[in-house]
Amino acid sequence: MSFVTHLECALCGKRHEARRVQELCGDCRRPLWVRYDLPAAGKALTRAMLRDRPPNLWRYAELLPLEDAGHRISLDETMTPLFPVSRLAADFGVETLWVKDESRLPTGSFKARGMALAVSMAHELGIRSIAAHTAGNAGGAMAAYAARAGMEA
Repeated sequence: MSFVTHLECALCGKRHEARRVQELCGDCRRPLWVRYDLPAAGKALTRAMLRDRPPNLWRYAELLPLEDAGHRISLDETMTPLFPVSRLAADFGVETLWVKDESRLPTGSFKARGMALAVSMAHELGIRSIAAHTAGNAGGAMAAYAARAGMEA
């Protein structure tokens, strides 16, 4: 079950269907945000439920836009640790600073999570060929997930 209610333009706020392929807002050509029924999600999900699930991206399935778990495209995205960096914190004049080690993700980049979802949604919506403008990590992650899904990239 997904608690996604709709997509919303990041600029003008226009509401768009969530279960349809949409590139940008048709009126102002801006990105679309996924919107959720957070009160319902808060009633249905508990910390204990989430804690007892496998330590990966999909433990938060109800808060992700994918509706059918059978369309998940995964390369075993794991949880990634936070490390305190006290010397860097001192350099910045802050008491505490943490760095998240995303290199443990399958493509070596935080882009893996977003592309896992993007490719999974494309798969769920029947898309067989995908493209993205990129000069780096996003393209590598897209290619890896597309290959896992058997899609053209």
